[in-house]
Amino acid sequence: MSREGSGALEPMSGGLPERLPFGRFGLGLPETGFGSYTTRFQQAAAVPNNMQNTLQALRGLQELDQDIFRVSQEVERLPRELEQRRAVINARIEERKSVEQQLLAQKMKLKELEDMTTAQRQRQRKLEGEANASRADASMLAAYQHEIRKIKREVSEAEEEGLQYVEAADQLEARIAEIQAAIDEDEKVFVEFSANVEKELAVATEKLSGLTSERDKRLSDSIPPDVLTEYEKLLQAREGLAMAPLEDRTCQGCYMGVPANIYVRIARGREIVNCPNCNRILFLQG
Repeated sequence: MSREGSGALEPMSGGLPERLPFGRFGLGLPETGFGSYTTRFQQAAAVPNNMQNTLQALRGLQELDQDIFRVSQEVERLPRELEQRRAVINARIEERKSVEQQLLAQKMKLKELEDMTTAQRQRQRKLEGEANASRADASMLAAYQHEIRKIKREVSEAEEEGLQYVEAADQLEARIAEIQAAIDEDEKVFVEFSANVEKELAVATEKLSGLTSERDKRLSDSIPPDVLTEYEKLLQAREGLAMAPLEDRTCQGCYMGVPANIYVRIARGREIVNCPNCNRILFLQG
């Protein structure tokens, strides 16, 4: 509204102020409001890009960590296999010692029998001499002859038992020779294998050192500390595979299907999404 007459529109007394009461365009926003809202919008729009960068960095790290895991497994396997082979040889050595103890026991028993039969033969000869000297006394002679027959029977039984000990000892000696031959062959192979392990271990250790150095270089500020901590825990728990692609709504880490909303969340790219089954970090190929 305005007054007539002057030929120009003049503000009415107590009329509109020089600028609209609701800020620019009457929207109730401060004149500086668009600048701050634009900044917020840019920050919000940058979230997917930042998360995509994080996932991309994690995937690059995962590729390297898979190699590190494989080489680490090799570094652990080689000494373990060497120990296993050494344990087999040591077990054979213990077996040989056990058989040697059995052989010693057999030889001791055989020696006891030999000593006993020697003493019995000496007694037999003595009794035979006394019997010859007392032929005039029939009753005394009969007693001597009875004792001599008894000694002969005991000596004969001892000799048969001694033969059994000899046969057992021969078998034990053959077994000891067999075990020793296996030990000698195993020791020969072990020396060769040990040399190969030493070479392979040196190569694997050097490779692991290089991979670890490369990993340190790849670690960047694009991976938040909390995300990196979660990733490395999964790396240990899932044998070097902390991440897995999602294909046809199936986690390629555990090959279990996931709900549809998991795919949607990954596609949005605003957060780290874990497989609900194996807990690996999921990503879309491409």
